[in-house]
This record gives sequence, C-alpha cells and structure tokens, in this order.
Amino acid sequence: TKNSMLRAAAAEVATKHARLATSALHGVLAVNKPPGISSAGLLDYLKRNIGLDSSCFPFSEHFAREQKLRAPGTKLKRPHSMSQLRVGHGGTLDVEASGVLLIGINRGCKHLDKFLKGGKTYLANNCLGVTTDSRDAEGHILNLSNTKHVTHEMLDGVLPQFVGSIQQTPPVFSAIKMGGKRLYEYARKGQSAPEEIKARTVLVDQITVTHFENPGHETSGRRVALPRGVSEYFAQGRY
Repeated sequence: TKNSMLRAAAAEVATKHARLATSALHGVLAVNKPPGISSAGLLDYLKRNIGLDSSCFPFSEHFAREQKLRAPGTKLKRPHSMSQLRVGHGGTLDVEASGVLLIGINRGCKHLDKFLKGGKTYLANNCLGVTTDSRDAEGHILNLSNTKHVTHEMLDGVLPQFVGSIQQTPPVFSAIKMGGKRLYEYARKGQSAPEEIKARTVLVDQITVTHFENPGHETSGRRVALPRGVSEYFAQGRY
C-alpha cells in the first residue's frame, strides 16, 4: 500500500542519517560480552547497530544466528554489512567466556593497544577430572577420571607450578593463524595443524582457589556469587 511504502522510505532515510552520524563517532567502549558468542560476532553486531534507534536489530536474534554460524559443518556466512563504521576490539575473549571487551570506534581503534599492556583478572569455574579435545568446556569429552581423592590442600600444592613465567602451548582450537587459516578452522574439519604449535611465554601473577567442592567429601572456601546470567549459563551442564 501507499502508506507502507512511505513508512519503508522514511525508515530507509532515517537509517541513512544514522549511518552518516556514526562517521563522527570516535572513542573506546567497554562492552560486557555474554558467554555463547564470539568476540567477532559481538563486533559484527555493534558495527551494524551503533547509531541506530528503533531500527536496531534485536540482539537475541543476532545471538541465535551467531550460534547457527558456529554449528559444526555449517556453510552459512555473516551477511555483508553496509556500515561504513570502523570498529575493532582489543584482545579476544573465548566464546564461552564473559567479561569486558574493549571496542574501538573509528579513530578510537588507534588507541586500543594502550589498554592491552596491563594485567588481567579472570574468575573461572572449573571441573576436575574431565579431558576434552579442545581443552575447554566446548569440546568433546575424551576421558573422565576419578577425583574423589582430590582435596583442597592437594590443589593448593599443585597450583604454584602454574604461577610465574611459564611456557604454555595454545590448543588447536584457537584463533592463532597458521598457513593462512585460524587453527580452529583445521580443528573443526578434523585436520591437524600444518606445523607444530609452539609454546608461548605466559606470565601468571597469582592463582587463588576461592571455593573448593568435592561432593560427599569436602567443601571449603567461599563460593563467589556470579552474575545471574552467568550463573544460569553454568547451570546448563557447562563447567
């Protein structure tokens, strides 16, 4: 109808004005990335929607689409973005991780390196005795070990060997580039990396166990209250 055509034209004009306005935006944002979406996926959403108002694409729908993109064997790709906005992120958070992701907008991208020189603090919820092919909660379980004998004291005795300047070999499920591809691209196809993955020097200042629980045997420390959304995420059988 004529009215619907007018509304569509008005929406298109409003979107173009919003896109023009974003070209004047410059700065760095601290975005709280939720678990379940990649850093690149979140960046894609921001690039498409910064500066928009009522025409902003619902994040829940974008989140669901990103999960489909990551499904094994999928051939789907992100649709091309017409946005002229330049965006970038400082550092990368794993898909299953939640936390602060620094986003640069236009000239703000030049300042992202300034924020990568400081230390970082992580809060992790770990399950002992489980081995996966990706070395995290996303992979397929390869082995389950009996951990009934493990105590808080035993754990405290082992952790010091992971503190200080240590050598750490990245898993094949990582974003490191090798042979023109990300390592996880080889892993998802069941292929081996084209060359040996070299260990890297990692500096760990401190590791503290705030809460330890071995069901039916020992419970110690103080359980850290996770944000509601994060606690619900871990309650879905993740670890």
